[in-house]
Amino acid sequence: NLFAIASSVGSVALFQVSTNSTTGDASATPSITQLWTKQVHEDPSIPALFLAWAPQNWFPKPADGFAVTFSDSRTAVFGTEGDIRQEESIAEWGTYEAKQMIEVWFVALSTSTGNPDPETQNPSAIPFMFTGNDFGSLHTRRFDNSTELDDPDEHISPMLLEHDDRARHHTAGVTAILPLDVLLVDDAPVLLTGCYDEGLRVYHATRRGEVLAEQELDGGVWRLQLLNTTRIPGSDDPSNVSEYRFLVLASCMHAGTRLVRVTCKHEDGAPTWGIEVLAKFTEHESMNYASGVWKGGQEMTRSSEVLCVSSSFYDRRLCVWTVDL
Repeated sequence: NLFAIASSVGSVALFQVSTNSTTGDASATPSITQLWTKQVHEDPSIPALFLAWAPQNWFPKPADGFAVTFSDSRTAVFGTEGDIRQEESIAEWGTYEAKQMIEVWFVALSTSTGNPDPETQNPSAIPFMFTGNDFGSLHTRRFDNSTELDDPDEHISPMLLEHDDRARHHTAGVTAILPLDVLLVDDAPVLLTGCYDEGLRVYHATRRGEVLAEQELDGGVWRLQLLNTTRIPGSDDPSNVSEYRFLVLASCMHAGTRLVRVTCKHEDGAPTWGIEVLAKFTEHESMNYASGVWKGGQEMTRSSEVLCVSSSFYDRRLCVWTVDL
């Protein structure tokens, strides 16, 4: 019931959604309460461009936090070991400067599954930070949560590696990054990326980067939302996954919205990636920057039906539509 926004004056605001009912009455009127606004950049003329919440286990100790990017190339991480609803408990825990003064359009924090711990045999959770800038570069940072922090004032694990692909694979700004929940491939994660150049890419985040699949979506891919993940067990060994299927909603700026299926098939030990456009919605007459999907009960829709909402900027249009898969 909490959400946050990043603003063009270098601040972040936290809001809470609640109802006036204490009995769970669905007809109760919802309300939005602003809990705090925090200046996250010392210069209010520097816009904050994107905010991403930290997933569970991203920090080495239990904590809540978020990363925020700015138009001056900075990425900063804020967190608290207390109650995030209390502004005074939130502090800046890390700042990462880029080498070039450019807009950092997007940041994604993820914990990828690595090799099992030799003692417990439990898979390790490896924290990553991915950022994309207006030059088309994708920046990867990997942290080491297995190391104990000696300094009580430190809250982010040491960085194990940091590399920038120097815009080798994106010909315009990287505007969306969606880490995929698959095992590391050659010790590097696999992502979906969106770009101003209208391409959706399956991207292997190695030091130089590698595009595993690519699909033109007819518009700049501004946002990507993962709707669901399907894992198909292997016929020989059901404990192994023979195929992954990711259903993704893409907001494509001047081209409307796309519903896309991304697949990864394991054949002869080598994963094969593919991208298929399942549906297009093109009623918008302006820039489609935001879309979403209603995730309510199935009693309202058929199980194969996806209920979508999408918006456009200059014409201030909101559209609700369905896709039958």
